[in-house]
Amino acid sequence: MVELFSAALLGIVSLSFGLLAGIRTAHTHYFRRLTKLAKRSIYSKTIAPVLVAAKESRATDK
Repeated sequence: MVELFSAALLGIVSLSFGLLAGIRTAHTHYFRRLTKLAKRSIYSKTIAPVLVAAKESRATDK
């Protein structure tokens, strides 16, 4: 009974760490993309790069 409980607890902890690592990776990817868009917007002095990226994102979601 104790070994089954320990195995289940280990599985839950491993799953939790896996989810946290995945969320952190996705956040890093999103943050880098957002930073690149912000820099392009500042350099071009317009929000056009952000609007184009949003339009492309909507086109790929369909």
